[in-house]
Amino acid sequence: MKSRYIIGSILLSTVLVVGGVNITKDLESIVIKEDNKNIKIQRIQDTKHRLTSSFTKTSRECPPFCIQPMNIGKVKTIGEIELLKYIKEMQKDDSDMLLIDARTRDWYREGSIPTTINLPFTMLKKGSKYLKKILKLLGAKEIDGKWNFDKVPTMIIFSNGIWDEQATEEIKTLVSLGCPEDKILYYRGGMQNWNILGLTVK
Repeated sequence: MKSRYIIGSILLSTVLVVGGVNITKDLESIVIKEDNKNIKIQRIQDTKHRLTSSFTKTSRECPPFCIQPMNIGKVKTIGEIELLKYIKEMQKDDSDMLLIDARTRDWYREGSIPTTINLPFTMLKKGSKYLKKILKLLGAKEIDGKWNFDKVPTMIIFSNGIWDEQATEEIKTLVSLGCPEDKILYYRGGMQNWNILGLTVK
């Protein structure tokens, strides 16, 4: 009886150790620095955790909340593993990459992915009074009425997820202005997938 108790305890402790909520089989978390503070990006460890935010909704009016395409022209679409790899690479001094949250300010204030900058798609719309200023801040130059994006870093753009057109609209605007498609990466899963996976939100 005693030996059964000991074996049971060993098995239970093994399950508890193995049962951590990793990102992948071989990756527990990544640590990055933002505003001179270390931030650990990992999944929520509570296996009983449930979403209580607006990302629990399954249905929204379409339009405007319509399912977005997997591909936008020749822009490369990425998932969470690729995004985490890029976030880690962005920590290097010679990194030439930006993570851009294309959502409007109200959405952004509810939480975003660490290291992002908020560049609402509305500010990049043609006719926006902010358009030229933002393009110049990104590194673009206006030459003879056309925009040159040679000095613009690679941009990873996302919004709320597969039902949200904000990132799609921002990407289409940038491409229409002359931005090469290979300078843009599209994280289609957005905040919906990020939250479902229990990843760190700032």
